[in-house]
Amino acid sequence: MPSDPKFQAMRWLAQRNLTVWEMRVRLEAQNFSPESIGTVLDELDRLGYLNDRAVADQIVRKSLTRREGPQRIVSRLRQRGVPPDLRDTVLNEVMAQVDWLEIAELVRQRYDIGSPRGRARFIRHLAREGFPVGVIQQLADDGERGDHADGVKDY
Repeated sequence: MPSDPKFQAMRWLAQRNLTVWEMRVRLEAQNFSPESIGTVLDELDRLGYLNDRAVADQIVRKSLTRREGPQRIVSRLRQRGVPPDLRDTVLNEVMAQVDWLEIAELVRQRYDIGSPRGRARFIRHLAREGFPVGVIQQLADDGERGDHADGVKDY
């Protein structure tokens, strides 16, 4: 195992983008001195190799392609060590740009909402993913009335 913390950090960054927190935790786990860790983190930050914002944007994009809700996105940002102020900024930007109703409609296609059990599973899924309450209520009300995307009602 190399004893150079910068070499080790560069190997990890070659594999995937890391937040400052993730890099610090990994270097600490390798028992590098706090001084050398601080020096390496400062240098990597100065060179632009550690960019929490870029990592946060990458997490958001990936989460949206998976059709995950805002609560799940925040959880993923927290797990990766994105600082709280940056987390809030990114989430506010996402909330302003994303049509959660449209994403929920795409998720809806995976469930048989014609049955009470399927509708309940769909609503629980949206709640677990942290979709806005208004979106969940709107889709739950549509399901109770039997509305479908094509505008035809079941009687």
